[in-house]
Amino acid sequence: MWFNNVLVYSYQSKQMFSQIQAMEQEHLKPCPPHARFTFGWIPPFEQELIHEVAGCIMVCLGKEERILPRSVIQRHLTEKIKALETERGFAVKRSERAHLAEDIEFELLPKAFCLQKKLYALFDTVEQRLILNTSSVNQASQLLALLRKSIPDIQIDPVGSPDNLALRFNDWINHPNDLPPNFSLASDCILSSLDNEKKRFACKGGELNEIQSLLAQGFSATEVSLIWDERIQFTLTQALSLKRIKCLDYLQDELHQIADMDGEELQRDARITLLAGELRGLCNSITAELVAQSAQPKNSAHAAVACDA
Repeated sequence: MWFNNVLVYSYQSKQMFSQIQAMEQEHLKPCPPHARFTFGWIPPFEQELIHEVAGCIMVCLGKEERILPRSVIQRHLTEKIKALETERGFAVKRSERAHLAEDIEFELLPKAFCLQKKLYALFDTVEQRLILNTSSVNQASQLLALLRKSIPDIQIDPVGSPDNLALRFNDWINHPNDLPPNFSLASDCILSSLDNEKKRFACKGGELNEIQSLLAQGFSATEVSLIWDERIQFTLTQALSLKRIKCLDYLQDELHQIADMDGEELQRDARITLLAGELRGLCNSITAELVAQSAQPKNSAHAAVACDA
């Protein structure tokens, strides 16, 4: 298993290890006949709701959702309205249309099939971090809400940067040598103009001069693709989320070695251990460098281009 996108939070809980066992009370239940969706915990693997390995706890949020497209409701509604107007001889009012749509949805929902989605999360008990395998804040909010309900004393806060990351990204693109140790520019970045027009440009080779020129014109980097320790390539956003996480050759070699191990459970736990260790090291490097550099005065010769994020 691997996390392709990541949102990172810090957490504190005095009684987490005793309370996390109570997650069974919030396990995923079948979606009620007239509900659009329902949430609950499901086992990340096999039967147990939590999976502990190498100082980490893996959990999984399950979402069971009834698939009833609005287009289906609209088609039934159109047919119903046409029949009523033919029968009555006058148009159906807007208020009645709304009620008819609700009635049709109520009738069709129990007949709709359910689709189950999963969202994995990793508690790093060494660094007190909660790492979610998503870049969607909406998806994360669903998991966090259920987590707070399941573990009442848990405190969860997003890991953020103390300064404007757009300015930091601009500085890295203008002065690649100023990148933190073990980091280098990768394949691309996203620039936004003052009118919020987004454009994607390559960060390397002949395009770099063009990007630097756009920064001087007032564009601002909102995302930048980086390589960490020659092991992971990822895109860092202003919100300090990680997108498009990709294993590079050194890490791929270790994954191939794990694939040669005997037994699926041994391979699974080895992959989780490797995943947790890599994300721990990457997050430590990102947060340590950003916090440390933000506390230092900027070198005027290397000041970032002034522009609005």
